[in-house]
Amino acid sequence: MPRAVRHINEVRILDALYRHGSTTRADLARELGLMRSTVGNLVTGLIGQGLLSEGSVVDPAGGGRAGRPGQLVQLNARTQAFIGADIGVGHLSVVSINLLGQVIHSRTVACQPSPGAVESVLAPLSTLIRDAVRSLPQDQTVHGLCVTVPGLVDDQGVVLRAPILGWSNVDVLPRLAAALNWQAPMTAENDANAFAAAELYGRDPSPSANALFVYLDAGVGGGMTSRGDLLRGDRGRAGEIGHIHLGEQGFDPNTALQGSFESYVARNAVLARWIRHGGPENGRLEDFVGAVHAGQPAAARTLDEWAWWMGRGLASLISVLDPGRVVLGGPVAALYALAKHTVDDAISRHLVAPPTLPRMEISALGANACAIGGALLLHHAHLAVDESLIYGGGPNNA
Repeated sequence: MPRAVRHINEVRILDALYRHGSTTRADLARELGLMRSTVGNLVTGLIGQGLLSEGSVVDPAGGGRAGRPGQLVQLNARTQAFIGADIGVGHLSVVSINLLGQVIHSRTVACQPSPGAVESVLAPLSTLIRDAVRSLPQDQTVHGLCVTVPGLVDDQGVVLRAPILGWSNVDVLPRLAAALNWQAPMTAENDANAFAAAELYGRDPSPSANALFVYLDAGVGGGMTSRGDLLRGDRGRAGEIGHIHLGEQGFDPNTALQGSFESYVARNAVLARWIRHGGPENGRLEDFVGAVHAGQPAAARTLDEWAWWMGRGLASLISVLDPGRVVLGGPVAALYALAKHTVDDAISRHLVAPPTLPRMEISALGANACAIGGALLLHHAHLAVDESLIYGGGPNNA
């Protein structure tokens, strides 16, 4: 019991410092309801582990409280780093974050491999990861790598299915571990779950305990939270919201499951519908957005139809999950801002009256959101002083 209690209180201290940035031992004791001597011993131990560092001395009189000056303690940003590597659709992103959750290295490059061309992805990804490691100061240790992919992964780092990449049963982590001679923890994650983690575990975390995070790109994925925890499902495969059934025939004939949510609202579905209404054959998503702003009729009709199906799909998810917030991310999320009223109206029309809509938001995170989320999953597990929180596992020679 004493060891378990110590572990819990260490977690509480680390969490408090992550939220506050820095504070004194006395303020930690007051916030956590612990004796000052207990907090002092725990902080000393965490400093010894390299997790905390000491800062300047502050005078409590300045804050209106009596007492002796106290020395600030904070998370030690200089000793450890966490790397997230995202295999996106048309791009690769790698980021490094420090113990404060701050991005200290970020790079995104274009990558357009042929379907099933695994090495055409892993070779440049390995180069980006090496560059990220080399960019760190010599005294900053990499504490883990999380690779995110647009598909299902198992706890050994095998991509079971990623139709957009043309991958099936690809052992991503063992291949990367061998190519990099990796000696730190390594794990893999679905990109939509990583996107949800980026929103949940960042410096400005989601204020809602029950939320739905929808990642819209070439496919549609979701991350769901209940009481602030990411829902995994029985086999770790929860969140495949792109495969819920909305109709018989979607807009994109190449979608793996016709009539699915993503066959109506994902990127290729938008572009296919635009072509059907008279848009260009080789238009890109950014071209479509430009055409909407220009008031082109084909783009306007496409946006209206996208909004209706987007609202219908979200209504089904809202009925089942009852989230307090819905956060949209990924390249296609920008369309929501162009058709907010139509989407919201479609949601309301497909809910039992009187409909109560959750708060709808567009994520402020950019193209490297999933990579940031992968790094933050490792960071979150490490701050909890419990590596078993890392979903996945994979090669771990640390």
